[in-house]
Amino acid sequence: MTLKESLMTIKDFRIDRCKKHNLCDILMIVLIGYLTGCKDIEEIHFSAEIWEERLKKYLELPNGIPSADTILRVIAGIDGKELERALAVYAREAFGSQIPEKEVIAIDGKTIKRSAYKNHNDDSKSHKAAHVVSAFASSMGICFGQVKTEEKSNEITAIPELLDLLEIKGHIVTIDAMGCQKKIAEKIVGKKADYLFSLKGNQEKVHEDVKEFFSHELDEKYCGRYKIQSLSCGVEKDHGRIERREYYLCTNLRWLEEKAEWKNLGAIGMVRSYRMTKDGESTENRYFITSLKDVKLAAKAMRAHWSIENNLHWVLDTVFDEDYCRVRKNNSAQNLNIIRKLVMNHLKGIELPIVTRKKSLTIGNKMTLCSQNENCLLYALQQL
Repeated sequence: MTLKESLMTIKDFRIDRCKKHNLCDILMIVLIGYLTGCKDIEEIHFSAEIWEERLKKYLELPNGIPSADTILRVIAGIDGKELERALAVYAREAFGSQIPEKEVIAIDGKTIKRSAYKNHNDDSKSHKAAHVVSAFASSMGICFGQVKTEEKSNEITAIPELLDLLEIKGHIVTIDAMGCQKKIAEKIVGKKADYLFSLKGNQEKVHEDVKEFFSHELDEKYCGRYKIQSLSCGVEKDHGRIERREYYLCTNLRWLEEKAEWKNLGAIGMVRSYRMTKDGESTENRYFITSLKDVKLAAKAMRAHWSIENNLHWVLDTVFDEDYCRVRKNNSAQNLNIIRKLVMNHLKGIELPIVTRKKSLTIGNKMTLCSQNENCLLYALQQL
C-alpha cells in the first residue's frame, strides 16, 4: 500500500454538498508542504498554489487549491483515530519487511507544547496540550504508530492501545518507568516479543529490592552466586562530557518476591554511568527489569531506547518546528503530528536522485532538496 492509498482509506466527515475538494487531495497538499520544508498552513497553501500545475499530475484538484481556512477546518475535523490507523498500516506495509531481527521498538510520549487552548469565556471549550505516545524502530528511524492521550499520566492506558496497532513479534519493546506495568508486560509477551522497562519509584517494592540488590559489592563471588553478567562499554565523548557505562544483568531471581507477578521476567539489571564534565565527575545508577537474559541484548536495548528522543522527538521539534505550531483546534494538533511522522517516514525510506558530497542525507537536507530541486520533488512525489 502506498502512502497516498493509505490516506484514501480515511473517512470523510463532511456532508456531500459541502465538498469542493477531495479529502485525500487536502491531506496530500499538507503532506507535500511539509515535504518541501513548509512550517505552517499558510505557507503550505502558498506553496501549493505555486506548484498547482505540477500537483495536478498527482492529485485530482477538481476546484484548484483549497484555501488555508479550508485546509485548517478539514485537518481539525478528521478523526485522529483514522489517521493513527493510516500511519500504522502504511508503516507496516512499507517498512515491515525491512525490520531487522531483534529490533528495539522504543515507546515514549511527547507533549505538543503549544496545542493547549484556554477559552476565557467558556472553560468547557478549553483543553490541555495534546500528548502522543509513539512507537519508534530505533535502528531504522521509522515511526510505526502513535496514540493520543489527554496528558502524560494517561500513557499507562494508551500503551496497550498502541501495542494493538503494532507487529512486534520477535522484537524488543522498551518503555520508560511510566509504562513499567504488569499488564503491559503481559501484553508484550502475548504478542511474542521481549520487553525492557526502566524501573523507578512507581513500582516501589520491586524498585527498592533491585536497588538494594545492586548496592552490594559486585565482586566475583557475588556475581557468580547470582549469575550476574557484566558488560563494560567504551568511553564516549559527546556534548562536552566524557562518559563510560557498565551494564549488569542478574538472571538468578529466586530471591525476588515479585518475580511471579511479571510475565516472563528473565532478569533485573543496572546501568552504572561514570561522567566527567567541566563541573566535575559523577556516577549514576539506573535500574530496569526485562524478559531478556543476555547482557549484550539488554545493553543494546537500554541504549537504543533513547533514539526516540534524539531521532523522533528532536526531529519533530527542530526540523518540523512542531513545538512552535499554534494550530490547536479540535483534532488539528494531533493530526498534523501524524502527517509530520508520515513525511519523516517517507523521507527516511527514499534516496533522492542527486549526487552530493555527503554519503547520506538528513531529513532536513532532503526537505531542502525537494523545495529547491524540481527533479527531487517529482521523484519524492512519484514514490508516494
